[in-house]
Formats: sequence, structure tokens, C-alpha cells
Amino acid sequence: MATSPSSDNVLFFIPDIGGFTRFVAETEVRHSQHIVKGLLELLVDANQLGLEVCEFEGDAVLFCRTGTPPSLADLLAQAKKMFVDFHLHLRQLEMLRVCQCGACTGLSRLSLKFIAHLGPASTMEVKGHSKFIGKSIIVAHRLLKNSVPEPEYLLVTEETLNQLGDGVATASSFESGSNRYDEIGEVVYRHHSMAGYLVEAKVEPPEPFRLADPRRAMALSRRIEAPASEVYQCLIDLPARTRWIDGVERLELRDPRPNHIGQRHRCVGSHYPEVVTSEVKVGPSGTELWETEVGKRSALRYLIEPVPVNATQLTLEVYLPDGILPRLMFRLSMQKTLEPFFRTSLDNFSRLLEGARVA
Repeated sequence: MATSPSSDNVLFFIPDIGGFTRFVAETEVRHSQHIVKGLLELLVDANQLGLEVCEFEGDAVLFCRTGTPPSLADLLAQAKKMFVDFHLHLRQLEMLRVCQCGACTGLSRLSLKFIAHLGPASTMEVKGHSKFIGKSIIVAHRLLKNSVPEPEYLLVTEETLNQLGDGVATASSFESGSNRYDEIGEVVYRHHSMAGYLVEAKVEPPEPFRLADPRRAMALSRRIEAPASEVYQCLIDLPARTRWIDGVERLELRDPRPNHIGQRHRCVGSHYPEVVTSEVKVGPSGTELWETEVGKRSALRYLIEPVPVNATQLTLEVYLPDGILPRLMFRLSMQKTLEPFFRTSLDNFSRLLEGARVA
């Protein structure tokens, strides 16, 4: 272990995701990990001040910068850039969401705040890893807990403002605040609400991908001795389809992200068509999952309805474009193949769900 002999002024800048602990504790781990990873990477990609990533801290990124500090105007612009990108990403995820797990439905509860503090700090080498030590880094971390009465803001210490060329003048629109901490004493700061920038996180809905006027051509139904929530989560788990789609050899995904509106997949080796996840409808009596064949020649609707006791009625329906010719061709050349294929697949799906509950 070695410590640098001198202390240089270092700007510590910490974007911190609020609601993270509850988000992770109450959610499906695989999905929450994917979401948080994407958000942290987004914060790093939004860096426009030459900040260096010192450490990832679970729900936050510790950025640092040595040398000439930025102006307060540039610091605020940096926070705004990260804030707008963060909420833009959350709104995109929400708009394309098909999953009903806690992670995916809890996206709107996440928030973002920023802490900025400039002061002297030394570095310490521990087993090849460099870490900052000193009062300044302690102050930056302690300020993550403060008395600012709103969830999303930029907080800049008074000590930092006094060292920025435009700090005092630009901060005239900031609110004043302070907190007292054990062993540090009182820390005076200014804070600026980020809520006004939410209007800039605008997301346009995707173009709908579905049959214009679908007509039902076939329907199969199964009672599954498992809760509707488990049935639905298994249906939207695309990698799991290799375990129940009849004849499937492998799954091809066009996007590595979890299933979402616009996701395209193909079950190679089976009669299952290459489809796009096109729509989810959640109603008082059940949930509908729609998948549309890439050429818009057919569509599948899964209807998931809870029934007593703690079971599910799952209905699979095949839809065709309106017209006599599509229905006639389906009955003559496709129904004899597809009906036993889907029947076997539903049997496999039922055994998969019920077997997992017995195990």
C-alpha cells in the first residue's frame, strides 16, 4: 500500500440513482441487473466534461477530475445532460415494456441526483487499485444523505462555488442549505432542482406492428396449475421457449435485451413463425400478449386469465388478415400441421410450469 505524497484539488462528481435499494430488493434480479447496468453505462456515456470514472458504487458513479475545474454553468450542463438522458432511457424502457415484474413496473420510481465537491485529496494504491483518501472524498459521500426537500437536484458545496470562476454569480438561482455531520462539522451548499428539465425527455411511441384487421382462425386452451403471473413471465421469457416449443433447436434473437415491444425472434427447427412482440394488453380479467409474424401474414394472441384456485386458463389463438383467401389457405394447407404443433407445445408449456412448482 502506498500513498501519494501531495494533495491536489480534485472535483468529485457523483450521480446517484434514488430508489435503487427498494428497486433491487423487490424485483426480479436478472431484469434489475440489466436495467441498472444500462443506466450506469448511460451516465458514463453522457460524460462531456472529461470526467474520469473512479468507481462504480452500486447505485452511483464516482467521477473525478483534476486540474482546472469546469465552470458552474458547465457543471450544470453536465448534470442536465445526464439527467435528461437518464429519464429518456427510463421512458423508452417503460414505453416498450412487456414484463410485469417488479423491476420493470418500478422504473418510474427511480430518480437521479448529483453531488459536486471540489477539494484536496490524495491517492492510495491498494493491490494495484488506486483510491482517493482525505476529507474531500468523505464530504462528497456524506452529502449523499442531506436535507434537500426533493429527490432530483444538483448539490454543489459552498467551498466548491468559491473556487469556480462563475460559481457565486451563477448560483444565485440555487437554493441554500447545510447539514452537520459527525467528525466533519457543518457543510454549507447550494442546490438546484432538476425537475424542470423533465419536459426535455420526450419519447415518441413506436410505429404499431400488427395486423390491420385480424380475424381469428384457430384457438387452443389449457388450464395450468400455476398462478397467472408465473405463466405470463414464462411466456415472455424468450430463451425459455427452447424448453417448450415443439421441435425447436435453438432461439435466434435480433436484440440481446429482455423481451420488449419490437423484439424479433425465431424458434429455429419448429413450425413457430418468426415473430415480433407487438402488443401487451392488461385488463381486469386477464392479460393479452400479441406476437405478429414478420411478414404480417398471421399473428398469435396468448390470453392469460387467472382462475380458481391459484391457476390459469391459457388460450393460444392464431389470427389472419381479414379476407376469404387467407382463411381458406390456412384451412387447406396449414391448420393440419399447426394445430398439433401448438397443442404439443402447450402441453410442454403446462408440464414445464407445473413441474417447476412440484420441484
